[in-house]
Amino acid sequence: MIDKRSMQKQAAVYGLLYGVVILIIGIIALYWIASTRAMPVIIASPVLLSFAIPVGLAIFFTLKLRNYAGGYWSMREAASGIFIMFLTAYFIYSLGNYVYAHKVDKGITERVQLNIVKVTTDFASKQNVPTEELDEKIDQIKESIEAGKNPTVGHIIQGIFFSIIIIFVAALIFAAIFKKEPPVFAKSVSE
Repeated sequence: MIDKRSMQKQAAVYGLLYGVVILIIGIIALYWIASTRAMPVIIASPVLLSFAIPVGLAIFFTLKLRNYAGGYWSMREAASGIFIMFLTAYFIYSLGNYVYAHKVDKGITERVQLNIVKVTTDFASKQNVPTEELDEKIDQIKESIEAGKNPTVGHIIQGIFFSIIIIFVAALIFAAIFKKEPPVFAKSVSE
């Protein structure tokens, strides 16, 4: 069994790796969504790239962390390690995503949003959606885009606290699933 401090450091390392991997996947997803013309890709991308792959990676890194801890850990140890790992990954992903979207490729977010509007419009036109209804949906999408462009400091702080709560709950769920108490052996009486 390793000490708590060592496990927390390893959890931070795995969180760093996890954050970098999901950041790279997120950047690839931005370009994929910005360039596609297929509505099924627009719909399936968030499910695959924002849920399925990150959850699979979370399971992978959680199992690696448990193995690092000696293969066994209590609910408390698991929750602590997993929370540190998820929190580190969240900050790496968020910071990297912000830097990428605001410093490296400033127009990527807008290109993604415009492509979503275009693909949605084309799809709705092919489905014979009435023009008034289509215009209303496009206006709603554009209003949503505009509302997200300039968040206030309060909204940012609120988003961070909400994210930390979600991360904590996710860590508790993962801990409940992946905790593994050491086996209890009966003492033999040899007299």
